Amino acid sequence: MDNTNYRCFAPCPRGLETLLQQELTALGATDLRPTEGGVGFSGTLGTLYRANLESRLASRILLEVAHSPYRSEQDIYAAACTVPWPQWFTPLRTIKVKTSAQHCPLKSLDFVTLRIKDAVCDTFTKTKGARPSVNSSRPDIRIDAFLDATHLTLYLGTTGDSLFKRGFRQSTVDAPLRENLAAGIVQLTGWDGTTPLLDPLCGGGTIPLEAAMIAKHIAPGLGRRFAFELFLNFDQALWKTIQAKAQAKQLPACPVPIFASDRDARAVHTA
Repeated sequence: MDNTNYRCFAPCPRGLETLLQQELTALGATDLRPTEGGVGFSGTLGTLYRANLESRLASRILLEVAHSPYRSEQDIYAAACTVPWPQWFTPLRTIKVKTSAQHCPLKSLDFVTLRIKDAVCDTFTKTKGARPSVNSSRPDIRIDAFLDATHLTLYLGTTGDSLFKRGFRQSTVDAPLRENLAAGIVQLTGWDGTTPLLDPLCGGGTIPLEAAMIAKHIAPGLGRRFAFELFLNFDQALWKTIQAKAQAKQLPACPVPIFASDRDARAVHTA
């Protein structure tokens, strides 16, 4: 069993960092490091799996694989080459690299992204004789790079599609409210599922749906798949155990009434 303590980062909507820190603590995370727009934390594979399955507030869960200083694009290429990518996934998987930055002195983030992709592919070619393909729309593996003024951090995306994509919605309305933001709004009111709830301007029903999942103790990720299931260190037995424990917490019925309405009949139909 893998008992490694991994460094991770969970981005979230601005304003929900404190709530997310509390949520991650309850899920077993340690060494929590809140920052603007997310929370850094450490945890085992089990913590990582639970965070993906049970977090209502995080947008995704990123697993840190490198952190180093840089001054040039060549430094970034060299840092990315030190990561043992073939230990994480096979060259049959498709990849996408996304780069974001704050106060980065380099001229082109697109070129940085290209150099990281080259480093990943070159590492595979040297060690496996084959390289992964790039898929910009539906990749198997997402690699996130973040640059500040002096340091590069590389992350493997463990989530796949963003966590606010719960996996059960059949249709949406225009300008839908993201599910993790809706869950955060509900929690910021102090509502805990013990009193009735009314949303008179429900739109597509995101707030009452999230409230119902909170009240019934439904893990928001039970209806979907995750990128970590494609990793070579994926522990299927551990994952099944975590899923079963989450399902066992569910209540058979919502303990309080939840009402939703809207003057737009199409929105009510969608909800």
